[in-house]
Amino acid sequence: MKTRETEQVRTVVDQQLALQTYLDALLRPVIEAVETASEPESAPVRAEMAPEPVPAPPAEQAAPVQAGIGEQAVAPVVPEWAERPFQCLLFKVAGLTLAVPLVKLNGVLPWSNDITPMPGHAPWFLGLLRHQGQSVKVIDTALLVLPENRRCRILPPAQERLRNMILIDEGRWGLACESVSEVVTLAPGDVRWRTSRSARPWLAGTVIERMCALLDTEAFAHMLATGER
Repeated sequence: MKTRETEQVRTVVDQQLALQTYLDALLRPVIEAVETASEPESAPVRAEMAPEPVPAPPAEQAAPVQAGIGEQAVAPVVPEWAERPFQCLLFKVAGLTLAVPLVKLNGVLPWSNDITPMPGHAPWFLGLLRHQGQSVKVIDTALLVLPENRRCRILPPAQERLRNMILIDEGRWGLACESVSEVVTLAPGDVRWRTSRSARPWLAGTVIERMCALLDTEAFAHMLATGER
């Protein structure tokens, strides 16, 4: 019993650490932008304390501060399918829980040893699998979504740790994962939507209460097809 409880606690901790890594990565540009925007505020204060203050410079320096603050007040990028309550399938990769919207899901397959390797490709590209007359490009999802400093913890080979494949982009891509969890219903307000997609455009947002990251499958498929990360 204690062993099971210990494993459950360890799993929760791993998920929290993984999700916190994403949150830190998402928040860092915002924090840096705010700090940069706040720097000019010190100049007008020093100008007011000078023996002969000049009105013009403070006014000119105030503009970048207002612009910097205004730049942060950007509306979150909410996909059309998430403008009302929607359902997601939860699955796990290397301790991180991911969510894929059901409206963008094309099926779930068990792991297969019939995947044909393709030499010369990136390590995350596992090969091709024939399914319903179509060649599914199977990828090791963990090697793509996890930060570089966590990829080194992925020790077992793909054949030993991967159990399922999530089909997206009309079945063109199979996201290999360790397990498929459950289907949950989310309201738009349950997601912390991103305000910018300049980095990791496939990450639509995070669901804090569920400890998971929400995938934008179209952006993910685009990244896989073009190599833009």
